[in-house]
Amino acid sequence: MERLKKVLAPETIKQIIRYLITGFTAFGIEYALYVMLLKWAGLHYILASVIVYALVFWFSFLVNRIWSFKSKGNIKRQFIQYGALFAFNLVVSNIFLMKLFTDVFGISELISPFLKMACVVCWNFLIYKYIIYKE
Repeated sequence: MERLKKVLAPETIKQIIRYLITGFTAFGIEYALYVMLLKWAGLHYILASVIVYALVFWFSFLVNRIWSFKSKGNIKRQFIQYGALFAFNLVVSNIFLMKLFTDVFGISELISPFLKMACVVCWNFLIYKYIIYKE
């Protein structure tokens, strides 16, 4: 019950809103670059997905740290933890989920990133709040 009160606390709701704004902005940048690499550069969808995910890494780390979670914690520790989550997400979301949605389920390579991101958003918020950016 105490955990539920924390989740519904006004500051947590504000964090969720800031996190979603940051996430949608990062995803907008990521998706625009993905389409450019996919359609204009002719890269394979997995390669394009991995490249843009790596490019958006820094933006997401810093904006989430500074604005979404307003963290003053140890940046080195946070960077290492964020990097580990990034590696996990790289494999699970940008390779496994993209292949699952596109190759197995036959969903367009232009739609799969939206489904992938929906999955990532859920687990990332909890990991950011309770592990990476916790005070």
